Order: sequence, then C-alpha cells, then structure tokens
Amino acid sequence: MQYCATFSLFDSRILGDERFDQMPTSLLPVVEKLKPYLIEEKAQKQNIGTEYETIIYDAPIYVWKCCPEAGTILKTYTDHLLGWMGGELPEDLSFQNADGKIWLRTVTHERYAELLVTAAEAENLKEPLRGTMLVEPKSDLSPEKLFELAKFHQSDIFEYTGSGSAAILPRLHEIESLRKIDLFDAGVEQLPESLFELPHLQSLTIWTSNLHPLPSSIGQARHLQHLKICNGSHPAPNQDPEWKVPAKEELKLVSLPEEMGQLTQLQELDLTYTGLTDLPTSFKHLQKLKWLSLTNHKMDQQPAVLAELNPHTQVTFQRDGLF
Repeated sequence: MQYCATFSLFDSRILGDERFDQMPTSLLPVVEKLKPYLIEEKAQKQNIGTEYETIIYDAPIYVWKCCPEAGTILKTYTDHLLGWMGGELPEDLSFQNADGKIWLRTVTHERYAELLVTAAEAENLKEPLRGTMLVEPKSDLSPEKLFELAKFHQSDIFEYTGSGSAAILPRLHEIESLRKIDLFDAGVEQLPESLFELPHLQSLTIWTSNLHPLPSSIGQARHLQHLKICNGSHPAPNQDPEWKVPAKEELKLVSLPEEMGQLTQLQELDLTYTGLTDLPTSFKHLQKLKWLSLTNHKMDQQPAVLAELNPHTQVTFQRDGLF
C-alpha cells in the first residue's frame, strides 16, 4: 500500500450453462467492503477448459486506491499474497504504480508472485518488506541460503526438494513461525526432537529413502493436522540408475511412539513404505482423524486399534504395493 497507487483483484466466478458471457450480479464480501476505495471496475476476458473445449467469459476486475484502510480490510480475509483463491475470495492480488504499470503481480492458482523491480531496488526493499521473500527468478537456492532467508523473514512455510536439507533440519526450530514443512531429500534419516517444539507446526511432509523411528517428542506438536512420511525416495532421480530402493526388511521405521496419541488435532496421516508391524494403542485418541493411509508395510491385518477411531475416518490399508 505504501509503495503503490492502486491494487486489483478479479472475480473468477462463472455463472454456468450458456451464461458465461455475463458477469456475476452479486458482489463478493471483500469487494463490498472495499467499495469506498473503488476507482474502476472493468471486464477482462478469461478462459477455462481443456484441449477439447475452452470457454471464454468476462470476469470483473476491480481496481482500488491504495491506503492503510484498504490494507486493513484485505488482511482480515487472508494474510498471504497467494491466499486469494477459493470460496468467497477474488483472485490474483496485484499492485500498480501511479502510471498504471504493474509493480507486484500474483497468479494465485499457480502459486506465482513476481515483483517487477531491479536487483538493487529489491535489496533496498528487503527490510521494509520483511516477511516477503525476494529472490532472483529461477535462482538455485541452497538449503542453507533458503534457511537464512526463511529465518530472516520468519516464514510460515519451508519447502525444499533436493539433497542438503537434512543438514538444516536440526535448525528449523529457530524459525518459530513455521506452520508447514515439506522436504524431499533421500538424505533425511532422522527427525530431530526439536522439530516438534515448533509452536505453530500444522503440516509435516517428508519424502526420504529410509527414515529412522520418530522421536517421542512428536507428541509436543499439538497443532499438527497433516503428517506424511514416504520412504523409498531416490537420492538423485536423474542420476545413479543403479540405485535400488531399500528392501522392506531394511526399513528402519518399524514402530511408532505411543506419544502419537497426543496429536489430537491430527486430521490426515499418510505412512507409505515402512517396516511397521503394528500401531500403538494410543491411536484411539486420534478422534479428529479424517483420512488415514497405511500403504506398503509389514502388517498382515488391520490393527485392532483402528476399530476405535472415529467411524467416519477414511482408512486405506494395503500391505504391499508401490515397489
């Protein structure tokens, strides 16, 4: 708001059937609240469909004046630049200079954001825009560099695909704002106890080759809602064609700690390719679990504790598969 003159969003709703050429007649809630700051409403051609059929329709584009009051309204709906999608939210938040040129552009459904400034301007904006990570397009960030940036900006998401993230895992607890961690690194062998001390952790996904048993400290992650662990990942998919997936008998994740039952907010649990032979009795406390996937393990039959879960829990139980 401080650096730009206007900002815009577009209403992606379509009316359906033969009425694609008509704009929605009712305003979205945030558009209604921003009425005092509206500068312009216009229509922009959008298209949806597949290679076989494409539908072109008019979508309303709203342009508002940048001011602190408008910014306050925006942040009551989402605290993310890329949070503008779905439900009753318009999409693709963008900001424009006084001459109408785009300064910040987002494409929400592609999770894409672009700040159209020079490298020197970006460096000067690093502190004023603390919380918005600025990197060169297509830059190849090392896990260490990404960690330092995430710590500086107190990011809530840490995602990394490739080797090296195992080295910074023991330090992730330093980014107390983290809510989501997603790592694809065959070198991850152990999850540090400190990882589950993160006060806001809601989602943890680990793709690796052969993970050791989970630490008992996992019970401290009281806000955890989504947990996915998948063994058997290739350390370098484009290299080493001779590499083989560890045999199931070699897998080290052979049991789960009783403290798993303390994850009372857990809604989704996916454990793929493990040496598990049973589940802890504390699983009965996971009453908010909506989806449980146990695929490719060493359990001959469903553990009795699964019968004590919420009857609406969707359970996928498959002893073999994947490899």
